[in-house]
Amino acid sequence: MKVQDVQKLNNINETASAQAAKLRYGFGTYAAPRVQEDLYSLTSNLVKKNPIESVYEKFLAKYNPNALLEKYMSEDAVNKMLEKAPIVNQILAEKGVQPKACIDNLKNIKNSHVKTTVDVAVALADEMNLSTEDKQIVALGSIFHDFGKIMIPEEVLNKHGKLSASERSIVDTHSQIGYELLKTTGMDSRALAIVRNHHRSASMTNDVLSKIVSVADVYSALTEERPYKAKMSNDDAFTIMKAFVEEGKLDGQIVDALYNHLENNEQAA
Repeated sequence: MKVQDVQKLNNINETASAQAAKLRYGFGTYAAPRVQEDLYSLTSNLVKKNPIESVYEKFLAKYNPNALLEKYMSEDAVNKMLEKAPIVNQILAEKGVQPKACIDNLKNIKNSHVKTTVDVAVALADEMNLSTEDKQIVALGSIFHDFGKIMIPEEVLNKHGKLSASERSIVDTHSQIGYELLKTTGMDSRALAIVRNHHRSASMTNDVLSKIVSVADVYSALTEERPYKAKMSNDDAFTIMKAFVEEGKLDGQIVDALYNHLENNEQAA
């Protein structure tokens, strides 16, 4: 749209609708070439999932989480994800790790850490009166929150003893790796956000669903036995979690909700 065209809009004989039409045309002409590349990038990377399959996954998330997790745990499934997410190879290469799916990493935790995290996260969502849809997303996100560990070398993930700084940096990539892998499957974007954000400090995100899974994840990790530590009592776990709240790592209201939930369950028993 030329300057002269803008000036003509001051013509009192020009109807308002005609002026508006010219402005829309001028803006479109200006903006189109500037956003076309971004729009192409967004649409070309979009993975759509059959609605029926999405409903089925949410059903499994509630009633058979192991079956849902196993759907993506084969080497063939992971290799297909890797083909569509070359950034995972880049992330691992930067850490000096050869990309290789370690299926046993998830097999070893799906009936312990993953199960506890899912149970606690869903109980928290219920305690906080979240909608049915949000509860489904919490279940789905918590099932897959550690999926990226499938690419972490077993000797690092299950090391007996304290991790070195470089080993810790390798383990810390699992959130981003899990997100990048699962993004290729068309998984719900809110569940993907949980996978990506569950280790982010509460003070750094407004995503309540991720904060819920983060609290559940920490509680599960503290109260279960690991190769490098014994399991903690609830009292000791909450002492640490309250310290994390003060540091801005965990959401205080969600930690309190978990404490109240466990207290009520204990009294009911």
